[in-house]
Amino acid sequence: MNLDYPITYIKGISVQRATLLYTELDIKNCNDLLNFFPFRYIDKTQFYQIKELQPNSSEVQIVGKITHIKSVAQKKGSRLVATFQDASGSMELVWFKGQKWIKDALKINTPYVVYGKLNHYNGSFSIPHPEMELVSEYKKKLQSKMQPVYPSTEKLSNSGVSNKLMRGYIQNLLQQVYDSIEESLSQEIIDDFKLIRKREALLNVHFPKSQEALAKAQFRLKFEELFFIQLQLVRKKLINKTKIKGFVFDNVGEHFNHFYKNQLPFELTNAQKRVLKEIRKDVGSGAQMNRLLQGDVGSGKTIVALLSMLLAIDNGYQAAIMAPTEILANQHYVAVSELLKGMNISVDILTGSVKTKKRREIHTNLEDGSLHILVGTHALLEDKVQFKNLGIAIIDEQHRFGVKQRAKLWQKGGPPQSSQREEAQIIRKKYMTARPSVYKLMKELQKSKKQQSTEAEQILWEQLRAKKLEHKFRRQHVIDEFIVDFVCLSKKLIIEVDGKYHFSNDQKEADELRTKILNELGFKVTRFTNEEVIGNIEKVVNKIFQELKSLPLGEVGGASPPHILVMTATPIPRTLAMSVYGDLDISVIDELPPGRKEVKTVHRFDSNRLSVFKFLKDEIAKGRQVYIVYPLIQESEAMDYKDLMDGYESISREFPSPKYQISIVHGKMKPADKDFEMQRFVKGETQIMVATTVIEVGVNVPNASVMIIESAERFGLSQLHQLRGRVGRGSDQSYCILLTSFKLSDDAKTRLKTMVDTADGFKIAEVDLKLRGPGNIMGTQQSGVLNLKIADVVKDSKVLVSARNTAISLLQEDPNLSKKENLPIRNTFSKMSKSSKIWGNIS
Repeated sequence: MNLDYPITYIKGISVQRATLLYTELDIKNCNDLLNFFPFRYIDKTQFYQIKELQPNSSEVQIVGKITHIKSVAQKKGSRLVATFQDASGSMELVWFKGQKWIKDALKINTPYVVYGKLNHYNGSFSIPHPEMELVSEYKKKLQSKMQPVYPSTEKLSNSGVSNKLMRGYIQNLLQQVYDSIEESLSQEIIDDFKLIRKREALLNVHFPKSQEALAKAQFRLKFEELFFIQLQLVRKKLINKTKIKGFVFDNVGEHFNHFYKNQLPFELTNAQKRVLKEIRKDVGSGAQMNRLLQGDVGSGKTIVALLSMLLAIDNGYQAAIMAPTEILANQHYVAVSELLKGMNISVDILTGSVKTKKRREIHTNLEDGSLHILVGTHALLEDKVQFKNLGIAIIDEQHRFGVKQRAKLWQKGGPPQSSQREEAQIIRKKYMTARPSVYKLMKELQKSKKQQSTEAEQILWEQLRAKKLEHKFRRQHVIDEFIVDFVCLSKKLIIEVDGKYHFSNDQKEADELRTKILNELGFKVTRFTNEEVIGNIEKVVNKIFQELKSLPLGEVGGASPPHILVMTATPIPRTLAMSVYGDLDISVIDELPPGRKEVKTVHRFDSNRLSVFKFLKDEIAKGRQVYIVYPLIQESEAMDYKDLMDGYESISREFPSPKYQISIVHGKMKPADKDFEMQRFVKGETQIMVATTVIEVGVNVPNASVMIIESAERFGLSQLHQLRGRVGRGSDQSYCILLTSFKLSDDAKTRLKTMVDTADGFKIAEVDLKLRGPGNIMGTQQSGVLNLKIADVVKDSKVLVSARNTAISLLQEDPNLSKKENLPIRNTFSKMSKSSKIWGNIS
């Protein structure tokens, strides 16, 4: 049996059940089922005698015979009771459901293996609804004494798909395919890490012979899973550096130098200088930059981003900053505008709130190049937003954007560099001189091409524009001086459909010349005949799909893509960064600007509220401002936590006007109202800001020195750390007070202790990773690459490091995996790349 076959090929799986397994567990084919791993094991290595049983509600396994069966009446219905005995004594087996078919199936005086949870009542033992198997059948089966337990869902259980059934399906499959399971790693890697064979690992992960065999199987499969993810990420990084050209910013010019010497608000830290050097090296290399900039709250990422944008402007390019919220976009806009005050640099902002008239003005200024820096939200991704020559795109808090959204930025790159245009002219001139008559015919045919549209072209266009191939195609697009039938610019793939007139010798020669020139311009040209397209469009589309898969990401729109700088204020542990951002270069700003004092953090209970309020009044009396943050907007019956409106009322009573002024901000307010309240606080017209986590990012008030977080046990560690980062932005000592009830879970206690003990974002991220797991930290948009079947990036961090180092060494020695000994890796990698959903194009 082929592992690509659907699971309906397995005995007992109907089409209806196969549909259920796909919708509930994403199991579609035999390979999916084989790689659906148990999450725990029931150790059936021990058999008990009935006289050895103890009243402790454990799960036990016994061998014996049924000597008697009876039905016993009870208040509601009846129960089926079987007397079960071995050489040492007797007990009862009990069923409340399915009594008729169970009674008919049971065999008297025949040896059974019985397993189940033990009940003890009135001095006697019983097992309700036991797992039962004839000893004769038990001995025949693959299953080991350690029984696998598979993940399930309520819908599967209700539909009769039990754990026993899943074990049976996997056993049937393994028996059929065991001898044909191919090795996926090279012999060298197997020997280096003392790995067991692939087929042996799969057998022992489902049906382990012992604890030792299970450990070896799990290590082998974890290593393999992490190795292939790292192989993809490292390979993509190499392609980015070698195949994808980037704009060269080789001029450190007037704008950069003037700002650095005259307008920089403070001296850069050593960490900022180091990161800036790394960025300058990237943007001067001729390859496209893809860099992740990590920095704790307040570490000065914005200055580094601004200096990077000034490099672009000095070299004749535009820059963009994309932020996830209007508040954060506005903060960037205000900060950048303030820092560049007096310089001849145009900065604007585009968000959902910008009116149509202003939008048109922004679009015009972008396209004619008079707008140098555009700050915005998702609005930057709209098709109407087109730059004249976007040289660098900075994405802030990038985990809040989906991969497809970020990929759109690539399509907004500038025109080809002048050197590329000159190269195209040289190529044309070469062919014009060498083959003048053919070149002339090619140009004549080009004139009439745009007016022609065949039935085959229309059929193919219907397929391509439906975007089933996950890449955008354009029709009758002009490349240099050629009109091509169809082109995917992101992959530099041209599709031509040849009609009847393409078969004369002259025409063939002209087509060959055209293809050669397009090839030299960096495009791959694939040709189909009218008959091929009309006769078997599925085969044609499949061939195009395979072509797309084989090509690296090219230069979008015939242009180089912009340099990409991804920024995050959520420090990411090294193991997680290697998994999610393994194809990016990573820079870290790991020191705070001079003069910044560490925020003092304390944990207080609700009973300390009066002393906390007194502290606030003392701080306000010094001229400081205060944030008070609540987890909910309105009271929830399900959760007994302070809500915003109730809190606002109690704060208003404790801090009455006119002596105290209070702002209130939450996510349900209209943007204009929110901005009005925010501005009052920024200007110092109000001393207290009562808010929800809407202020988690994007608020910068240096005079605010106290952050109070109500019901702090409700917040995750990264949220608490972000909120704390709203204070400590001035030169005064700042404080963060975590207010909670006395009722705290163990995880909540850990989170609060971590916040009090450290301000190091990386240490906090490590604790958060252990508490929450990688998928939760990154959010669903980023969890694709972490949708691991058996490995865990936290627990298996050492395996991850080994896998990554192995992938790097392998690709350094054999970049195309073409050596004979690496054939198993190449074959597996190729299959995974075709079928897997995790290989995104943009990090």
